[in-house]
Amino acid sequence: MLKWILNKGLRFQIILILLIVLMVPAGVLTWSIMFPSKASKVFRTMQEDRQSNLLLYIDESMNKEQLYKLNQNSDNTSKEGEELASKLKSFSRTVRETSLGIYLPKYKKTYTFGNIHNNAMKLPEDQPGSEFFQSLDEVLGTKKDKVQYINYKNREILMCFHAIKYNSEVTAVTWAATAIPPEFRYERPILAYVGIFGPIGLIVGLILMIIIVNNSNKNIYKIGRGLELMTSDLSYRIEPMDGDIGKVAKSINIMASSLEKKEELEEQLKRSEKLASLGQMISGVAHEIRNPLSIIRGTVQLMEKNFKNVEGLEEYVRIVKEQSDRENNVIQELLDYARPSKQVMMKLNVNFLIKGVLSFTNKYIGEKHVSLNLELEEQMPELLMDCDKIKQVFVNMILNACEAMEEVGTLGIKTLSIRTEKDDKWVRTYFEDTGVGMDEVEIKNIFNPYYTTKPRGTGLGLAISNGIIEMHGGYIKVTSKKGEGSNFVVELPISNKEGDTVG
Repeated sequence: MLKWILNKGLRFQIILILLIVLMVPAGVLTWSIMFPSKASKVFRTMQEDRQSNLLLYIDESMNKEQLYKLNQNSDNTSKEGEELASKLKSFSRTVRETSLGIYLPKYKKTYTFGNIHNNAMKLPEDQPGSEFFQSLDEVLGTKKDKVQYINYKNREILMCFHAIKYNSEVTAVTWAATAIPPEFRYERPILAYVGIFGPIGLIVGLILMIIIVNNSNKNIYKIGRGLELMTSDLSYRIEPMDGDIGKVAKSINIMASSLEKKEELEEQLKRSEKLASLGQMISGVAHEIRNPLSIIRGTVQLMEKNFKNVEGLEEYVRIVKEQSDRENNVIQELLDYARPSKQVMMKLNVNFLIKGVLSFTNKYIGEKHVSLNLELEEQMPELLMDCDKIKQVFVNMILNACEAMEEVGTLGIKTLSIRTEKDDKWVRTYFEDTGVGMDEVEIKNIFNPYYTTKPRGTGLGLAISNGIIEMHGGYIKVTSKKGEGSNFVVELPISNKEGDTVG
């Protein structure tokens, strides 16, 4: 049974627990109502039997014949009736918390002896139309005993009436009165309270229970869904929630951010190790290739000088020199990547650096029919950096963006947006194009050496740029979607001060 419950959903388990918890107070409340009610009935029955037995005993002790003669003989005075009624006084002394009385129909007068709870209770004899006298008339008319509960002076009074008969005629009516303890009257207000507020409380409780369970189940589903998405995308974040579940969601988001940063650092470490090993190999290979190229170019120059009269030789010499220079440029890029030159650090505003780069790249941008959108934030701080190296990075970003928009077509929108912004720690420069975009595989590999999507690219531009920015303590981040363009963000730290070691 327990295993079956544990295998059920959380909503079912919460509802089951709440129902079990509610059953306990409901049972206790029912018992607390039913048990006093039964006790009250038993007490009342015992009191009624006690009073009835007392009145029967008085009936047997009274001189019924004398009472009968009093009613038949008009010569008798009321004094004789009072003397006869006074016999009840001796009985009243034997019972506690009870008043005894007798009514003589001949004289239409009542006599009361004893008290109730030392209250010297006397019935309202001067109110003939009261509930008490209505009961006397009823007993005289029906000649039957009667048990009645009346409210008198904010007390519930048990009254038992008994008709004393002689020759089938009621000669007197006796009664016994006792007050019911307040403890045996509380079931009525409790029942009224439970009958009114019990269902209301139950309905409100059920509604709140349903709302809380649904809300908790919804939030738990969001957390489960978020964890599922985070397995494939650590950048996903669970939306904020309230309560303890919200704290769990916040902790999960913090954990995902930490894992994302850790993943980025691991990726950067792998890339750095790969670049370091490649750099050593590239340095040796580049030198081995550059020496033969220098010899080839020197030999071609001699041929151009010594055999300039040979027909057709000039074109061949031009082709060899052109290809030698092209390969020499590639080798120089390899050497720059493998062994970066010494940094010359100075303070400069990034906005000025961008304007300087655009001064000689605007012509290229125009030839590519690209529209430039420039948004430079004012009051930018000066950063300590190697201006020539950062300028090289910015040039590479602009050239890559323009080349990415070559396939858009004459009807497509070619827009390069360059903007800058800052916060307390970073200066960010955005290069956003409307080109062909990249998929996840391309984004993952664009900073790897020799990886390129260009037909004539070497695959070193972004790798070198990334190395330069990392030496400055910054990052290059990219977001892209196939067919919608790419957005490269160059982040440089503000904290670099003169004298700091960079790279």
